[in-house]
Amino acid sequence: MKTIFMLNLKVAIKDMYLLFWSIFMPFTAIIAIKIFAPSFVEHYVNGIMATSVFFYSFMTTAFISLSQRKRGVYNLLYATPLPLWKYIMSVSCAWSLIAIVLSYIVLFFYKVIHPLQFSFNTILLMTPIILIASLSFVFLSFFVSSLVKNEGHLSMSANVLMIPMLLCSNAFFSMDKAPKIVQYISFINPFEWFLHGIKGALLINLTSWCQSLLILIGCFILTLCLSLKSFKYST
Repeated sequence: MKTIFMLNLKVAIKDMYLLFWSIFMPFTAIIAIKIFAPSFVEHYVNGIMATSVFFYSFMTTAFISLSQRKRGVYNLLYATPLPLWKYIMSVSCAWSLIAIVLSYIVLFFYKVIHPLQFSFNTILLMTPIILIASLSFVFLSFFVSSLVKNEGHLSMSANVLMIPMLLCSNAFFSMDKAPKIVQYISFINPFEWFLHGIKGALLINLTSWCQSLLILIGCFILTLCLSLKSFKYST
């Protein structure tokens, strides 16, 4: 497991999708908000961090997973005694570790651009939230990439999931005055609970943090089961 973890860590760090979705895009968004809407800079910190993790953990890893499947990488698992769940966990932990590091790069960049206040306790509380959420999104990416045949289908399928999850959340728009159906979707939206967890960590709100963590653990178990049940060794 350690070897697989390290190999995937090295491959993921070199991926160009990583640089765009998780570094260039959030940095650009932070600078743009600072210039054009400075009064909203602090309001959007949760949304930008969560979106960065979401895009990398789901979109980027889904394309990596599909690419490895098409190149026959997963067929090699037949020749090893390594159980499937150990392989998926090793790969997912490597990608999630990168997601955690990227989150803090975005957070500290935010602090450079805007005087955001947070303590070491914030880091301690935020780390498990990001870890569980990113693992859940990675497992979901395994599930979605197993259902498609090519990159075009994957892009459409990913957008069908990602756009409603982003729009039906408080990442960039308040759900207070949204239609009831949208508020209900927001309530069962894992991405929304990820936002709650980040906000709870930033504000040291243990009630909100614990509630978010428990729900995200439930999502973690569900998406892990989906990824294991739907896993395909070839396209």
